Amino acid sequence: MADLDPRMLFEAVDISDYDLHPDSKKAICSVNFGKNWELAQLDIRTGSLKRFLSGPQSLMNPRYSPDGRTVAYQMDFEGDEDHDVVLASTKGGRPAKITDGVEDNYDPEFSPDGASIAFLSNRDKDIDNLYIVAVDGGRIRKLTREPLPVRTYSWSPDGTMIAYTTGVGDNDYISLVKVSSGKVKRLLSKNNAEHNLSGEYGDPHPWSPDSRRLLFLSNEHNFFDVGELDVRSGKTRWIVKSRAEKHLPQWSPDGSKLAYLENDDPSVTVKILSGKSTKTVSPPDGLSRGLRWLPDGSGVMYVNGASTRPDEIFISRLSAPKKITKLQPRPLPRKILRRPQLINFESFDGLKVPALLYSPRDTSRRAGIVYPHGGPEMQDTDFWDQLTIMLLEKGFHLIKPNYRGSTGYGRKFLHLHDRDLGGGDFKDTVWAGKYLIDSGLVDADRLGYWGASYSGYTGMLSLTKFPDMWAAGVSIVGFFDWETEHANERGYLKAYDESKMGDPKKNPELFKDRSPIYFLDRLRAPLLMTASSKDVRCPPTESRAVVEELKRMGKEHSYHEYTDEGHWPRKRKNLMDLYERSTKWLDENIPK
Repeated sequence: MADLDPRMLFEAVDISDYDLHPDSKKAICSVNFGKNWELAQLDIRTGSLKRFLSGPQSLMNPRYSPDGRTVAYQMDFEGDEDHDVVLASTKGGRPAKITDGVEDNYDPEFSPDGASIAFLSNRDKDIDNLYIVAVDGGRIRKLTREPLPVRTYSWSPDGTMIAYTTGVGDNDYISLVKVSSGKVKRLLSKNNAEHNLSGEYGDPHPWSPDSRRLLFLSNEHNFFDVGELDVRSGKTRWIVKSRAEKHLPQWSPDGSKLAYLENDDPSVTVKILSGKSTKTVSPPDGLSRGLRWLPDGSGVMYVNGASTRPDEIFISRLSAPKKITKLQPRPLPRKILRRPQLINFESFDGLKVPALLYSPRDTSRRAGIVYPHGGPEMQDTDFWDQLTIMLLEKGFHLIKPNYRGSTGYGRKFLHLHDRDLGGGDFKDTVWAGKYLIDSGLVDADRLGYWGASYSGYTGMLSLTKFPDMWAAGVSIVGFFDWETEHANERGYLKAYDESKMGDPKKNPELFKDRSPIYFLDRLRAPLLMTASSKDVRCPPTESRAVVEELKRMGKEHSYHEYTDEGHWPRKRKNLMDLYERSTKWLDENIPK
Protein backbone atom coordinates (compact mmCIF):
# COMPACT_ATOMS: atom_id res chain seq x y z
CA MET A 1 0.00 0.00 0.00
CA ALA A 2 2.83 2.34 -0.85
CA ASP A 3 0.45 4.85 -2.44
CA LEU A 4 -2.41 4.36 0.05
CA ASP A 5 -2.59 5.85 3.52
CA PRO A 6 -4.98 3.45 5.33
CA ARG A 7 -6.28 6.34 7.44
CA MET A 8 -8.01 7.62 4.31
CA LEU A 9 -10.32 4.60 4.46
CA PHE A 10 -11.55 5.57 7.93
CA GLU A 11 -12.51 9.18 7.30
CA ALA A 12 -16.20 8.60 6.56
CA VAL A 13 -18.83 9.14 9.23
CA ASP A 14 -20.27 5.71 9.98
CA ILE A 15 -24.00 5.28 10.54
CA SER A 16 -25.45 2.41 12.54
CA ASP A 17 -29.20 3.11 12.75
CA TYR A 18 -31.68 5.98 12.80
CA ASP A 19 -35.28 7.01 13.45
CA LEU A 20 -37.37 9.53 11.54
CA HIS A 21 -38.96 12.55 13.21
CA PRO A 22 -42.75 12.79 12.79
CA ASP A 23 -42.31 15.98 10.74
CA SER A 24 -40.38 14.11 7.96
CA LYS A 25 -37.75 16.86 8.07
CA LYS A 26 -35.12 15.30 10.33
CA ALA A 27 -33.87 12.05 11.80
CA ILE A 28 -31.97 11.02 14.92
CA CYS A 29 -28.99 8.82 14.04
CA SER A 30 -26.39 6.72 15.81
CA VAL A 31 -23.16 7.72 14.07
CA ASN A 32 -19.41 7.54 14.54
CA PHE A 33 -17.59 10.74 13.63
CA GLY A 34 -14.22 9.10 14.32
CA LYS A 35 -14.11 8.21 18.02
CA ASN A 36 -17.17 6.28 19.20
CA TRP A 37 -20.89 5.89 18.51
CA GLU A 38 -22.88 8.99 19.44
CA LEU A 39 -26.21 10.56 18.52
CA ALA A 40 -26.62 13.19 15.83
CA GLN A 41 -29.58 14.92 14.23
CA LEU A 42 -29.83 14.71 10.45
CA ASP A 43 -31.48 17.51 8.47
CA ILE A 44 -33.13 15.54 5.67
CA ARG A 45 -33.42 18.60 3.40
CA THR A 46 -29.72 19.54 3.53
CA GLY A 47 -28.08 16.25 4.56
CA SER A 48 -26.19 17.96 7.38
CA LEU A 49 -25.46 16.22 10.68
CA LYS A 50 -25.43 18.01 14.02
CA ARG A 51 -24.21 16.35 17.21
CA PHE A 52 -26.98 15.73 19.70
CA LEU A 53 -25.40 13.60 22.46
CA SER A 54 -21.96 12.09 22.98
CA GLY A 55 -19.94 10.61 25.80
CA PRO A 56 -17.40 7.95 26.72
CA GLN A 57 -19.84 5.09 25.94
CA SER A 58 -21.58 4.03 22.74
CA LEU A 59 -25.06 5.52 22.24
CA MET A 60 -27.17 3.41 19.89
CA ASN A 61 -30.69 2.53 18.69
CA PRO A 62 -32.22 6.02 19.07
CA ARG A 63 -36.02 6.38 18.84
CA TYR A 64 -38.18 9.52 18.83
CA SER A 65 -41.26 9.82 20.98
CA PRO A 66 -44.47 10.27 18.92
CA ASP A 67 -44.40 14.04 19.51
CA GLY A 68 -40.70 14.23 18.61
CA ARG A 69 -39.76 15.92 21.89
CA THR A 70 -37.88 13.01 23.48
CA VAL A 71 -35.31 10.49 22.30
CA ALA A 72 -34.87 7.03 23.80
CA TYR A 73 -31.62 5.15 23.22
CA GLN A 74 -29.48 2.38 24.71
CA MET A 75 -26.07 2.64 26.34
CA ASP A 76 -23.69 0.09 27.84
CA PHE A 77 -20.22 0.06 29.35
CA GLU A 78 -17.47 -0.45 26.78
CA GLY A 79 -19.47 -2.96 24.74
CA ASP A 80 -20.39 -5.30 27.62
CA GLU A 81 -23.96 -5.52 26.22
CA ASP A 82 -25.56 -4.85 29.59
CA HIS A 83 -27.44 -1.90 28.16
CA ASP A 84 -29.68 0.57 29.91
CA VAL A 85 -32.47 2.53 28.23
CA VAL A 86 -31.96 6.28 28.50
CA LEU A 87 -34.26 9.23 27.73
CA ALA A 88 -33.14 12.67 26.58
CA SER A 89 -35.14 15.77 25.70
CA THR A 90 -34.54 17.13 22.21
CA LYS A 91 -34.32 20.58 23.80
CA GLY A 92 -31.38 19.61 25.99
CA GLY A 93 -30.95 18.75 29.63
CA ARG A 94 -29.55 15.82 31.54
CA PRO A 95 -30.36 12.36 30.11
CA ALA A 96 -32.15 10.00 32.52
CA LYS A 97 -32.02 6.20 32.73
CA ILE A 98 -35.42 4.52 32.91
CA THR A 99 -34.11 0.99 33.45
CA ASP A 100 -32.42 -0.20 36.60
CA GLY A 101 -29.08 -1.52 35.44
CA VAL A 102 -30.19 -5.13 35.73
CA GLU A 103 -28.73 -7.28 32.92
CA ASP A 104 -29.31 -6.23 29.29
CA ASN A 105 -32.11 -3.77 28.37
CA TYR A 106 -32.22 -2.82 24.71
CA ASP A 107 -34.26 -1.92 21.59
CA PRO A 108 -36.54 0.71 23.17
CA GLU A 109 -39.75 1.71 21.38
CA PHE A 110 -42.28 4.34 22.51
CA SER A 111 -45.94 3.43 22.66
CA PRO A 112 -48.03 5.33 20.09
CA ASP A 113 -49.38 7.63 22.83
CA GLY A 114 -45.86 8.27 24.14
CA ALA A 115 -46.72 7.27 27.70
CA SER A 116 -44.73 4.02 27.83
CA ILE A 117 -41.63 2.41 26.43
CA ALA A 118 -41.30 -1.25 25.52
CA PHE A 119 -37.89 -2.90 25.42
CA LEU A 120 -36.24 -6.31 25.30
CA SER A 121 -34.30 -7.66 28.26
CA ASN A 122 -32.65 -10.85 29.50
CA ARG A 123 -33.19 -9.84 33.16
CA ASP A 124 -35.12 -13.00 33.98
CA LYS A 125 -32.96 -16.16 33.75
CA ASP A 126 -30.95 -14.75 30.80
CA ILE A 127 -33.85 -15.29 28.37
CA ASP A 128 -34.76 -12.25 26.27
CA ASN A 129 -38.39 -11.21 26.73
CA LEU A 130 -40.52 -8.13 26.24
CA TYR A 131 -40.95 -5.55 29.03
CA ILE A 132 -42.72 -2.21 29.43
CA VAL A 133 -42.22 0.80 31.68
CA ALA A 134 -43.80 4.26 31.94
CA VAL A 135 -41.66 7.09 30.53
CA ASP A 136 -41.73 8.80 33.92
CA GLY A 137 -40.36 5.66 35.57
CA GLY A 138 -41.96 3.24 37.96
CA ARG A 139 -42.41 -0.51 37.97
CA ILE A 140 -41.03 -2.45 35.01
CA ARG A 141 -43.64 -4.95 33.86
CA LYS A 142 -42.84 -8.20 32.05
CA LEU A 143 -45.13 -8.69 29.05
CA THR A 144 -43.99 -12.02 27.61
CA ARG A 145 -42.77 -15.27 29.13
CA GLU A 146 -41.36 -17.12 26.16
CA PRO A 147 -38.99 -20.07 26.72
CA LEU A 148 -36.81 -18.97 23.80
CA PRO A 149 -35.49 -15.45 23.13
CA VAL A 150 -37.86 -12.76 21.84
CA ARG A 151 -35.88 -11.15 19.03
CA THR A 152 -37.99 -8.40 17.41
CA TYR A 153 -41.28 -6.64 18.13
CA SER A 154 -43.56 -3.83 16.96
CA TRP A 155 -46.35 -1.78 18.57
CA SER A 156 -49.70 -1.71 16.79
CA PRO A 157 -50.60 1.85 15.67
CA ASP A 158 -53.51 1.96 18.13
CA GLY A 159 -51.19 1.04 21.00
CA THR A 160 -53.23 -1.90 22.27
CA MET A 161 -51.04 -4.74 21.00
CA ILE A 162 -47.44 -5.68 20.33
CA ALA A 163 -46.48 -8.27 17.72
CA TYR A 164 -43.22 -10.08 18.33
CA THR A 165 -40.99 -12.87 17.02
CA THR A 166 -39.63 -15.70 19.16
CA GLY A 167 -36.88 -18.17 18.29
CA VAL A 168 -33.28 -18.82 17.36
CA GLY A 169 -33.65 -19.38 13.62
CA ASP A 170 -35.37 -22.75 13.88
CA ASN A 171 -39.19 -22.88 13.60
CA ASP A 172 -39.41 -19.24 14.74
CA TYR A 173 -42.94 -17.99 15.37
CA ILE A 174 -44.91 -14.74 15.63
CA SER A 175 -47.17 -13.91 18.57
CA LEU A 176 -49.35 -11.03 19.74
CA VAL A 177 -49.57 -9.69 23.28
CA LYS A 178 -52.31 -7.37 24.55
CA VAL A 179 -50.53 -4.61 26.43
CA SER A 180 -53.23 -4.05 29.07
CA SER A 181 -53.68 -7.66 30.14
CA GLY A 182 -50.49 -9.39 29.00
CA LYS A 183 -52.57 -12.02 27.24
CA VAL A 184 -50.55 -13.72 24.49
CA LYS A 185 -51.81 -15.35 21.30
CA ARG A 186 -49.55 -17.23 18.90
CA LEU A 187 -50.35 -16.04 15.38
CA LEU A 188 -48.03 -17.80 12.95
CA SER A 189 -46.21 -21.04 13.64
CA LYS A 190 -45.41 -24.02 11.45
CA ASN A 191 -43.01 -26.92 11.59
CA ASN A 192 -40.11 -26.72 9.14
CA ALA A 193 -40.61 -23.01 8.55
CA GLU A 194 -39.53 -19.75 10.14
CA HIS A 195 -41.80 -16.72 10.53
CA ASN A 196 -40.59 -13.25 11.43
CA LEU A 197 -41.51 -9.59 11.22
CA SER A 198 -38.44 -8.07 9.57
CA GLY A 199 -35.66 -10.44 8.54
CA GLU A 200 -32.23 -8.83 8.44
CA TYR A 201 -31.05 -5.25 7.88
CA GLY A 202 -33.36 -3.27 10.16
CA ASP A 203 -36.19 -3.09 12.68
CA PRO A 204 -39.75 -4.16 11.84
CA HIS A 205 -42.61 -1.85 10.83
CA PRO A 206 -45.18 -4.45 9.79
CA TRP A 207 -48.56 -3.00 10.80
CA SER A 208 -51.23 -1.61 8.51
CA PRO A 209 -52.32 1.91 9.54
CA ASP A 210 -55.62 0.59 10.95
CA SER A 211 -53.94 -2.03 13.21
CA ARG A 212 -55.95 -4.81 11.56
CA ARG A 213 -53.33 -6.39 9.33
CA LEU A 214 -49.80 -7.55 9.98
CA LEU A 215 -47.07 -8.09 7.40
CA PHE A 216 -44.79 -11.05 7.97
CA LEU A 217 -42.00 -13.03 6.33
CA SER A 218 -42.03 -16.80 6.00
CA ASN A 219 -39.74 -19.30 4.31
CA GLU A 220 -42.27 -22.14 4.20
CA HIS A 221 -41.76 -22.10 0.39
CA ASN A 222 -37.96 -22.09 0.90
CA PHE A 223 -37.26 -18.37 0.34
CA PHE A 224 -38.57 -15.69 2.70
CA ASP A 225 -41.73 -14.33 1.08
CA VAL A 226 -43.95 -11.44 2.16
CA GLY A 227 -47.36 -12.33 3.53
CA GLU A 228 -50.11 -10.50 5.35
CA LEU A 229 -52.21 -11.70 8.29
CA ASP A 230 -55.66 -10.42 9.22
CA VAL A 231 -55.27 -10.19 12.99
CA ARG A 232 -58.99 -10.66 13.70
CA SER A 233 -59.82 -13.53 11.35
CA GLY A 234 -56.41 -15.20 11.24
CA LYS A 235 -56.54 -15.37 7.45
CA THR A 236 -53.30 -14.95 5.52
CA ARG A 237 -52.44 -14.03 1.95
CA TRP A 238 -49.17 -13.91 0.04
CA ILE A 239 -48.21 -10.53 -1.39
CA VAL A 240 -44.69 -11.07 -2.77
CA LYS A 241 -43.29 -14.49 -3.69
CA SER A 242 -40.04 -15.04 -5.57
CA ARG A 243 -36.81 -17.02 -5.52
CA ALA A 244 -35.07 -14.36 -3.44
CA GLU A 245 -34.99 -13.51 0.24
CA LYS A 246 -36.99 -10.46 1.29
CA HIS A 247 -36.68 -8.22 4.35
CA LEU A 248 -38.35 -5.30 6.16
CA PRO A 249 -41.79 -5.25 4.49
CA GLN A 250 -43.81 -2.16 5.42
CA TRP A 251 -46.90 -0.35 4.21
CA SER A 252 -46.81 3.31 3.27
CA PRO A 253 -48.57 5.55 5.83
CA ASP A 254 -51.78 5.50 3.78
CA GLY A 255 -51.56 1.75 3.20
CA SER A 256 -51.51 2.03 -0.59
CA LYS A 257 -47.92 0.92 -1.31
CA LEU A 258 -45.55 -1.72 0.01
CA ALA A 259 -41.80 -1.23 0.41
CA TYR A 260 -39.34 -4.02 1.15
CA LEU A 261 -35.75 -5.13 0.65
CA GLU A 262 -34.87 -7.96 -1.73
CA ASN A 263 -31.70 -9.99 -2.01
CA ASP A 264 -30.16 -9.69 -5.47
CA ASP A 265 -26.92 -11.51 -4.73
CA PRO A 266 -24.47 -9.95 -4.00
CA SER A 267 -26.61 -6.81 -3.52
CA VAL A 268 -29.70 -5.97 -1.47
CA THR A 269 -32.07 -3.53 -3.16
CA VAL A 270 -35.17 -1.51 -2.23
CA LYS A 271 -38.43 -2.42 -3.94
CA ILE A 272 -41.78 -0.62 -3.93
CA LEU A 273 -44.96 -2.43 -4.91
CA SER A 274 -47.78 -0.17 -6.10
CA GLY A 275 -50.82 -2.00 -7.37
CA LYS A 276 -49.40 -4.78 -9.55
CA SER A 277 -46.25 -2.85 -10.47
CA THR A 278 -42.92 -3.36 -8.67
CA LYS A 279 -40.08 -0.88 -9.03
CA THR A 280 -36.48 -0.89 -7.77
CA VAL A 281 -35.80 2.54 -6.25
CA SER A 282 -32.31 2.05 -4.76
CA PRO A 283 -28.87 1.89 -6.38
CA PRO A 284 -28.60 -1.46 -8.21
CA ASP A 285 -25.40 -2.41 -6.37
CA GLY A 286 -24.41 -2.57 -2.74
CA LEU A 287 -26.23 -3.34 0.49
CA SER A 288 -29.37 -1.34 1.29
CA ARG A 289 -30.56 -1.46 4.90
CA GLY A 290 -32.58 0.47 7.49
CA LEU A 291 -35.54 0.98 5.13
CA ARG A 292 -38.25 3.38 6.37
CA TRP A 293 -41.17 5.21 4.81
CA LEU A 294 -41.07 8.97 5.37
CA PRO A 295 -43.90 9.81 7.79
CA ASP A 296 -45.59 11.97 5.12
CA GLY A 297 -45.59 9.02 2.71
CA SER A 298 -43.73 10.87 -0.02
CA GLY A 299 -40.97 8.29 -0.29
CA VAL A 300 -38.58 5.98 1.52
CA MET A 301 -35.27 6.52 3.29
CA TYR A 302 -32.50 3.93 3.68
CA VAL A 303 -28.75 3.43 4.01
CA ASN A 304 -26.76 2.11 1.07
CA GLY A 305 -23.07 1.35 0.64
CA ALA A 306 -20.97 -0.94 -1.53
CA SER A 307 -17.44 -2.31 -1.85
CA THR A 308 -16.58 0.82 -3.86
CA ARG A 309 -18.15 3.43 -1.56
CA PRO A 310 -18.89 3.94 2.16
CA ASP A 311 -22.46 4.01 3.45
CA GLU A 312 -24.62 7.04 2.74
CA ILE A 313 -28.27 7.87 3.39
CA PHE A 314 -30.59 7.93 0.39
CA ILE A 315 -34.15 9.01 -0.23
CA SER A 316 -36.25 7.71 -3.08
CA ARG A 317 -39.49 9.64 -3.59
CA LEU A 318 -40.89 6.83 -5.72
CA SER A 319 -38.24 7.72 -8.28
CA ALA A 320 -34.48 7.46 -8.78
CA PRO A 321 -32.44 7.35 -5.54
CA LYS A 322 -31.04 10.62 -4.24
CA LYS A 323 -28.06 10.65 -1.90
CA ILE A 324 -28.78 13.21 0.81
CA THR A 325 -25.62 12.89 2.92
CA LYS A 326 -21.93 13.32 2.31
CA LEU A 327 -20.49 11.09 5.00
CA GLN A 328 -17.30 10.45 2.99
CA PRO A 329 -15.47 13.81 3.12
CA ARG A 330 -13.24 13.38 0.05
CA PRO A 331 -13.18 11.07 -2.96
CA LEU A 332 -11.26 7.84 -2.62
CA PRO A 333 -8.84 6.77 -5.37
CA ARG A 334 -10.89 4.74 -7.84
CA LYS A 335 -8.00 2.42 -8.59
CA ILE A 336 -8.12 0.90 -5.08
CA LEU A 337 -11.88 0.21 -5.16
CA ARG A 338 -12.61 -3.27 -6.45
CA ARG A 339 -15.99 -4.90 -7.08
CA PRO A 340 -16.53 -8.57 -6.24
CA GLN A 341 -17.26 -11.30 -8.70
CA LEU A 342 -20.07 -13.69 -7.73
CA ILE A 343 -18.90 -17.29 -8.16
CA ASN A 344 -19.92 -20.80 -7.11
CA PHE A 345 -17.35 -23.43 -6.19
CA GLU A 346 -17.75 -27.13 -5.51
CA SER A 347 -17.19 -28.15 -1.90
CA PHE A 348 -15.97 -31.47 -0.46
CA ASP A 349 -19.33 -33.23 -0.95
CA GLY A 350 -20.25 -31.71 -4.32
CA LEU A 351 -22.38 -28.90 -2.88
CA LYS A 352 -22.23 -25.69 -4.91
CA VAL A 353 -21.25 -22.92 -2.51
CA PRO A 354 -21.73 -19.24 -3.48
CA ALA A 355 -18.85 -16.86 -2.78
CA LEU A 356 -17.57 -13.38 -3.53
CA LEU A 357 -14.18 -13.25 -5.25
CA TYR A 358 -12.07 -10.09 -5.10
CA SER A 359 -8.95 -9.74 -7.24
CA PRO A 360 -6.19 -7.21 -6.51
CA ARG A 361 -5.12 -4.76 -9.18
CA ASP A 362 -1.62 -6.32 -9.04
CA THR A 363 -1.96 -10.11 -9.16
CA SER A 364 1.75 -10.93 -9.37
CA ARG A 365 2.02 -11.93 -5.69
CA ARG A 366 -0.17 -14.98 -6.40
CA ALA A 367 -1.37 -15.05 -2.79
CA GLY A 368 -4.84 -15.28 -1.31
CA ILE A 369 -6.95 -15.05 1.84
CA VAL A 370 -10.05 -17.02 2.79
CA TYR A 371 -12.24 -14.41 4.53
CA PRO A 372 -15.60 -15.85 5.67
CA HIS A 373 -18.39 -14.04 7.51
CA GLY A 374 -19.31 -14.70 11.14
CA GLY A 375 -22.74 -15.54 12.42
CA PRO A 376 -22.90 -18.31 11.30
CA GLU A 377 -26.31 -17.25 9.98
CA MET A 378 -25.24 -14.24 7.95
CA GLN A 379 -24.44 -13.49 4.32
CA ASP A 380 -21.53 -11.72 2.71
CA THR A 381 -22.84 -9.09 0.31
CA ASP A 382 -21.36 -6.22 -1.67
CA PHE A 383 -20.82 -3.89 1.31
CA TRP A 384 -18.22 -1.35 2.40
CA ASP A 385 -15.27 -2.97 4.20
CA GLN A 386 -11.92 -1.27 4.77
CA LEU A 387 -10.07 -4.53 5.53
CA THR A 388 -10.97 -5.89 2.10
CA ILE A 389 -9.33 -2.90 0.44
CA MET A 390 -6.26 -3.07 2.69
CA LEU A 391 -5.69 -6.73 1.88
CA LEU A 392 -6.28 -6.22 -1.84
CA GLU A 393 -3.67 -3.48 -1.85
CA LYS A 394 -1.18 -5.97 -0.43
CA GLY A 395 -1.74 -8.12 -3.50
CA PHE A 396 -4.03 -10.76 -1.99
CA HIS A 397 -6.93 -12.39 -3.79
CA LEU A 398 -9.87 -12.64 -1.37
CA ILE A 399 -12.64 -15.20 -1.33
CA LYS A 400 -15.66 -14.73 0.93
CA PRO A 401 -17.63 -17.99 0.96
CA ASN A 402 -21.29 -18.01 1.95
CA TYR A 403 -20.88 -21.46 3.43
CA ARG A 404 -23.77 -23.85 4.18
CA GLY A 405 -25.93 -22.38 6.92
CA SER A 406 -25.61 -18.85 5.53
CA THR A 407 -28.69 -16.69 5.06
CA GLY A 408 -29.79 -15.43 1.66
CA TYR A 409 -30.19 -18.73 -0.20
CA GLY A 410 -33.39 -20.23 1.14
CA ARG A 411 -34.40 -22.42 4.05
CA LYS A 412 -32.90 -25.63 2.69
CA PHE A 413 -29.43 -24.10 2.40
CA LEU A 414 -29.84 -22.35 5.77
CA HIS A 415 -30.48 -25.61 7.60
CA LEU A 416 -27.68 -27.63 5.99
CA HIS A 417 -25.59 -26.98 9.11
CA ASP A 418 -28.16 -28.31 11.61
CA ARG A 419 -26.43 -30.63 14.12
CA ASP A 420 -23.23 -30.05 12.16
CA LEU A 421 -21.69 -26.74 13.28
CA GLY A 422 -17.96 -26.97 12.79
CA GLY A 423 -18.49 -29.73 10.23
CA GLY A 424 -19.57 -29.09 6.65
CA ASP A 425 -19.54 -25.32 7.10
CA PHE A 426 -15.87 -25.15 8.10
CA LYS A 427 -14.97 -27.55 5.29
CA ASP A 428 -16.73 -25.22 2.85
CA THR A 429 -14.30 -22.47 3.89
CA VAL A 430 -11.36 -24.82 3.41
CA TRP A 431 -12.59 -25.74 -0.07
CA ALA A 432 -12.88 -22.01 -0.81
CA GLY A 433 -9.12 -21.90 -0.28
CA LYS A 434 -8.72 -24.94 -2.52
CA TYR A 435 -10.67 -23.07 -5.20
CA LEU A 436 -8.16 -20.22 -5.13
CA ILE A 437 -5.32 -22.68 -5.62
CA ASP A 438 -7.02 -24.95 -8.17
CA SER A 439 -8.12 -21.98 -10.27
CA GLY A 440 -4.49 -20.94 -10.67
CA LEU A 441 -4.91 -17.60 -8.92
CA VAL A 442 -2.88 -18.49 -5.82
CA ASP A 443 0.20 -20.59 -5.23
CA ALA A 444 -0.21 -23.45 -2.77
CA ASP A 445 2.27 -21.98 -0.26
CA ARG A 446 0.67 -18.50 -0.24
CA LEU A 447 -2.74 -19.01 1.32
CA GLY A 448 -4.00 -17.38 4.53
CA TYR A 449 -7.17 -17.36 6.59
CA TRP A 450 -8.85 -14.39 8.33
CA GLY A 451 -11.89 -15.00 10.50
CA ALA A 452 -13.85 -13.22 13.24
CA SER A 453 -16.43 -14.53 15.71
CA TYR A 454 -17.88 -17.73 14.20
CA SER A 455 -15.33 -17.64 11.38
CA GLY A 456 -12.64 -17.06 14.01
CA TYR A 457 -13.78 -20.49 15.19
CA THR A 458 -13.91 -22.09 11.72
CA GLY A 459 -10.54 -20.53 11.00
CA MET A 460 -8.96 -22.32 13.96
CA LEU A 461 -10.55 -25.60 12.85
CA SER A 462 -9.14 -25.05 9.36
CA LEU A 463 -5.66 -24.19 10.61
CA THR A 464 -5.53 -27.25 12.87
CA LYS A 465 -7.36 -29.87 10.79
CA PHE A 466 -5.82 -28.86 7.43
CA PRO A 467 -2.49 -27.52 8.75
CA ASP A 468 -0.50 -27.93 5.53
CA MET A 469 -2.75 -25.56 3.56
CA TRP A 470 -2.02 -22.32 5.37
CA ALA A 471 0.91 -19.94 5.41
CA ALA A 472 -0.65 -17.72 8.12
CA GLY A 473 -3.87 -17.26 10.03
CA VAL A 474 -5.81 -14.60 11.94
CA SER A 475 -8.53 -15.46 14.48
CA ILE A 476 -10.51 -12.55 15.92
CA VAL A 477 -12.88 -12.90 18.93
CA GLY A 478 -13.43 -16.59 18.31
CA PHE A 479 -14.44 -19.49 20.51
CA PHE A 480 -12.46 -22.72 20.63
CA ASP A 481 -13.98 -25.12 23.18
CA TRP A 482 -17.69 -25.91 22.90
CA GLU A 483 -18.03 -26.86 26.56
CA THR A 484 -16.53 -23.68 28.00
CA GLU A 485 -18.17 -21.45 25.37
CA HIS A 486 -21.57 -22.97 26.13
CA ALA A 487 -21.04 -22.45 29.86
CA ASN A 488 -20.01 -18.79 29.60
CA GLU A 489 -21.80 -17.26 26.59
CA ARG A 490 -24.88 -15.00 26.64
CA GLY A 491 -28.26 -16.74 26.96
CA TYR A 492 -29.59 -16.21 23.45
CA LEU A 493 -26.44 -17.79 22.02
CA LYS A 494 -26.71 -20.69 24.42
CA ALA A 495 -30.28 -21.25 23.19
CA TYR A 496 -29.09 -21.10 19.58
CA ASP A 497 -26.26 -23.57 20.17
CA GLU A 498 -28.54 -26.02 21.99
CA SER A 499 -31.08 -25.83 19.17
CA LYS A 500 -28.46 -26.36 16.47
CA MET A 501 -26.08 -28.77 18.21
CA GLY A 502 -27.49 -29.93 21.56
CA ASP A 503 -25.77 -29.98 24.95
CA PRO A 504 -21.98 -30.57 24.91
CA LYS A 505 -22.23 -32.65 28.07
CA LYS A 506 -24.63 -35.11 26.41
CA ASN A 507 -22.46 -35.75 23.36
CA PRO A 508 -18.91 -35.00 24.50
CA GLU A 509 -17.10 -36.83 21.70
CA LEU A 510 -18.82 -34.81 18.96
CA PHE A 511 -18.13 -31.52 20.70
CA LYS A 512 -14.53 -32.45 21.40
CA ASP A 513 -14.05 -33.21 17.70
CA ARG A 514 -15.52 -29.78 16.89
CA SER A 515 -13.36 -27.91 19.43
CA PRO A 516 -10.06 -26.72 17.93
CA ILE A 517 -8.40 -26.29 21.32
CA TYR A 518 -7.85 -30.08 21.29
CA PHE A 519 -5.91 -29.96 18.01
CA LEU A 520 -3.48 -27.08 18.61
CA ASP A 521 -0.54 -29.48 18.43
CA ARG A 522 -1.21 -29.77 14.68
CA LEU A 523 -0.97 -26.02 14.09
CA ARG A 524 1.85 -25.01 11.75
CA ALA A 525 0.94 -21.56 10.46
CA PRO A 526 1.90 -18.43 12.40
CA LEU A 527 -1.26 -17.28 14.19
CA LEU A 528 -2.51 -13.84 15.22
CA MET A 529 -5.31 -13.76 17.77
CA THR A 530 -7.28 -10.91 19.32
CA ALA A 531 -10.03 -10.86 21.94
CA SER A 532 -12.01 -8.20 23.80
CA SER A 533 -12.22 -8.04 27.57
CA LYS A 534 -15.93 -7.11 27.71
CA ASP A 535 -17.06 -9.68 25.14
CA VAL A 536 -20.15 -11.66 26.28
CA ARG A 537 -20.60 -13.54 23.00
CA CYS A 538 -17.17 -15.13 22.67
CA PRO A 539 -15.66 -14.43 26.09
CA PRO A 540 -11.93 -13.61 26.21
CA THR A 541 -11.36 -16.68 28.37
CA GLU A 542 -11.70 -18.69 25.14
CA SER A 543 -8.73 -16.93 23.53
CA ARG A 544 -6.68 -16.81 26.74
CA ALA A 545 -6.92 -20.60 27.10
CA VAL A 546 -5.63 -21.09 23.55
CA VAL A 547 -2.78 -18.64 24.07
CA GLU A 548 -1.62 -20.52 27.17
CA GLU A 549 -1.53 -23.74 25.17
CA LEU A 550 0.32 -22.08 22.29
CA LYS A 551 2.92 -20.77 24.71
CA ARG A 552 3.33 -24.19 26.28
CA MET A 553 3.75 -25.82 22.85
CA GLY A 554 6.11 -23.14 21.56
CA LYS A 555 3.85 -22.27 18.61
CA GLU A 556 4.48 -19.03 16.72
CA HIS A 557 1.70 -16.61 17.63
CA SER A 558 0.80 -13.08 18.60
CA TYR A 559 -2.05 -12.05 20.90
CA HIS A 560 -3.73 -8.73 21.67
CA GLU A 561 -6.71 -8.06 23.92
CA TYR A 562 -8.78 -4.88 23.65
CA THR A 563 -9.56 -4.01 27.27
CA ASP A 564 -12.20 -1.39 26.47
CA GLU A 565 -14.31 -3.25 23.89
CA GLY A 566 -17.03 -5.87 23.56
CA HIS A 567 -17.51 -8.39 20.80
CA TRP A 568 -16.63 -6.01 17.95
CA PRO A 569 -14.69 -2.72 18.17
CA ARG A 570 -16.91 0.35 18.47
CA LYS A 571 -14.07 2.81 18.96
CA ARG A 572 -12.56 3.88 15.64
CA LYS A 573 -8.98 3.72 16.92
CA ASN A 574 -9.44 0.08 17.93
CA LEU A 575 -10.99 -0.91 14.62
CA MET A 576 -8.10 0.71 12.74
CA ASP A 577 -5.62 -1.05 15.01
CA LEU A 578 -7.32 -4.41 14.45
CA TYR A 579 -7.26 -4.06 10.68
CA GLU A 580 -3.68 -2.81 10.58
CA ARG A 581 -2.52 -5.68 12.83
CA SER A 582 -4.32 -8.18 10.62
CA THR A 583 -2.93 -6.78 7.38
CA LYS A 584 0.61 -6.57 8.71
CA TRP A 585 0.52 -10.13 10.07
CA LEU A 586 -0.69 -11.68 6.85
CA ASP A 587 1.63 -9.55 4.72
CA GLU A 588 4.71 -10.48 6.75
CA ASN A 589 3.96 -14.20 7.06
CA ILE A 590 2.70 -15.06 3.57
CA PRO A 591 5.47 -15.20 0.93
CA LYS A 592 5.65 -12.35 -1.54
